[in-house]
Amino acid sequence: MDALPSFPKLTPDDRIWRLDWFGECAYPGSMRRYAQPSIKVALSSLRCDPADRTARILPDSTDHQHQHEVWAPIAALPLLAIGDLWQHGRQIDSPDYQVELFKDLRISPETVAFVKAGLAIDERFLLPLSCHPWHRQYTQSYCVAIALDEGRRLLVPCVEVIRFYFGSSSNFLQRLFTTPLTQENLWASKHYNSAIRHLHLVLAKRLSGISAADIGRIAESKFAWRAAAGIHASCQKATALGQPAYPYTGFPFEGITSLVASGIWLPFGEQEKATFLTYRLRSCSYPFPFHSLSYEADDRKARHATSGSTNGEGKKYSHRRSHTQKTESAETDPGNNKTQRTGAFAGQHRFPDLQRKQVWREKIEAIPQADVFLRHADGSLEQVAIGESEGYSTRTGIDVTQISNGGPEVGKDVPLPWFVQTGLKNIAADSSYASTSMVLKVICPVGKTESVFSLPVVIDEDGEIASKLLFTKLDGSVRQRRACFVEISIQAILLRYLLIIEGQTRSAQPEILTATRPEINEAVLLILKDEA
Repeated sequence: MDALPSFPKLTPDDRIWRLDWFGECAYPGSMRRYAQPSIKVALSSLRCDPADRTARILPDSTDHQHQHEVWAPIAALPLLAIGDLWQHGRQIDSPDYQVELFKDLRISPETVAFVKAGLAIDERFLLPLSCHPWHRQYTQSYCVAIALDEGRRLLVPCVEVIRFYFGSSSNFLQRLFTTPLTQENLWASKHYNSAIRHLHLVLAKRLSGISAADIGRIAESKFAWRAAAGIHASCQKATALGQPAYPYTGFPFEGITSLVASGIWLPFGEQEKATFLTYRLRSCSYPFPFHSLSYEADDRKARHATSGSTNGEGKKYSHRRSHTQKTESAETDPGNNKTQRTGAFAGQHRFPDLQRKQVWREKIEAIPQADVFLRHADGSLEQVAIGESEGYSTRTGIDVTQISNGGPEVGKDVPLPWFVQTGLKNIAADSSYASTSMVLKVICPVGKTESVFSLPVVIDEDGEIASKLLFTKLDGSVRQRRACFVEISIQAILLRYLLIIEGQTRSAQPEILTATRPEINEAVLLILKDEA
């Protein structure tokens, strides 16, 4: 995992600068700096103590009369949020300002509307400049207004809606701004099992697994598709009319949700605390349209969002490189002949619903090839063969991804597939093995160096392949099932061996059998014992 770049153009001197607002987008042709879309960012230097929670929400907390404007590549948007403090080109704080929980909000056409930041109703401004001067130059930018009780409203800048719901990685976000939305831009294939509500995606090239859940929502929700498609469409509509392209889109769902937001309460006329202006969305409770999600990432550089797995001894597998060299974002596009790096930044859990659901990356290609055995009429096995068919810039690009504090670590390899993890959980939950001193250890079978192995191709004397050892993929093709041995012991005394076997389809649960010894021949005989 690479270090995140600094953005020296955001901070023109050594002072602390506050990100005030987002302006319009510019596209290649109107902006020569980047081949990708750019967004204007406004900042002003801080005047108050950054730790003074009361002072920093006051209009004179920054020198807003002398705002600093800079164009940033749209791929940098995941790193940027209104209210964040920057110094020496790096974010130094993301203050909470005023934090509110808005419970049981109804998101629907009747309760949500698009409004401009400079909108006045009966000569009263939703965002009065006397209380909030930081959007002064961008009154044509869009916000989403959500009706609350007692005539109040929640106001969320549309750029924050986009950044929060679609800003999990810069490559993903850049695609939504750059071209009209098509399936091919996000996934190569998908399959949804409605019976168990499981979604499987093959992500498009160079998309990070960190964005798999967000892409899954787009794939299975017409509201999410419409919201994602509206990003590019809104910008192109304005550009075609010769107007500034202020991006806007709505929420990627309709229904009841609870939102946690950091921002500031503003008056509306005589009514105090009438409008809550959101600087940064912190959490959204609305559920995703799947119960579980698996995905394949074609790009080996793509990071995956699966939580770090442990082996049978409780040790976590981790493969991480150390980077001490600081990187700096240049005002140019990354070269297309340079290998893209990945930088991750920590954020809070955006979507609590995902903490209750399984999301994992499929890595079938990492499994060793299967052996081939001939099964004689008496049930004995004989091994007969081995194998199973089956820009020109010098700048390096970086895909910025967002991970959750206390959540999965980006860049971790996942040595144990989902069926093994599920099998271990089922074993641990079995009352017959209930013991505080019990140790489960995933072990390699005799003669092998990998703990998870493909079951052999077994052919009988009539030339028929044992179908019970085959796994049927979503496209109807087949491969060998996988398995692993588990050693159960208490206080270093071996109790038994168990065999965890992958189900024959993606929706099938793993099987668990008792073995006498950790040998592949033993595994095959156990599985085929009813077919002897």
